[in-house]
Amino acid sequence: MKKRWLVALALAVSSSLLAAPARSQTEIIGSYYKTPEQKAMECYGRGVKAKRKAEGEKDPAKQAKLYLKAKEELSKSVGLQPHYDGYLALGQVYLAMGNPESAFDACSHAQGLKPKDETAKACAEEAWQKVQEAAREKGGGR
Repeated sequence: MKKRWLVALALAVSSSLLAAPARSQTEIIGSYYKTPEQKAMECYGRGVKAKRKAEGEKDPAKQAKLYLKAKEELSKSVGLQPHYDGYLALGQVYLAMGNPESAFDACSHAQGLKPKDETAKACAEEAWQKVQEAAREKGGGR
């Protein structure tokens, strides 16, 4: 009798363990661990949101502050997980901030990830033209 009771208990416990949902590998002791990809996408989302706000902002001081926030978030994003959209948005933000060298670098990274993409190519070309213009102005108009 005792043996049957133990077998029944063992079966009940094992069946309840099999029916329990498996924990994801990113769940650790009741908390949730974010992967670098998830963190990168969150930063990207915040950066794009700040970029859009900056594009619609009339006040130059507020616009500069929003572009700076966008640059920081997008830089974090591509630092965690390099991706085309992050580099392209970062390049566009650098162009808007008047930093063509950094814009060219970011747009070139985007173009490297999608070589046939016209948007990345146009961004890199615009940034390169502004780099050349700045060099001519520094060189005394040559």
